Amino acid sequence: MGQDVRRTDITEKVYGKMDQGSMSLYLNKAQIGKIKFTNQGNLYEMGEGFEFEEDKFYRQESNASDQKQQQLVDDCEFGWC
Repeated sequence: MGQDVRRTDITEKVYGKMDQGSMSLYLNKAQIGKIKFTNQGNLYEMGEGFEFEEDKFYRQESNASDQKQQQLVDDCEFGWC
């Protein structure tokens, strides 16, 4: 993971729904991953921008996108934001 990416702990906001032998993981109403239950243990398949580490779920956020959002906010004097 590069220096321009930070992780936010979203564990408290993630919930799961059982789906034919696996559990789909959601943040708000968007699916972010899936847990497959196998004889060898649980297999976590996370969507792009999300990860599971040490029993916690994280969302990866780019600092570059934060700068772009800040720039859009700075342009509010034009009345279109």
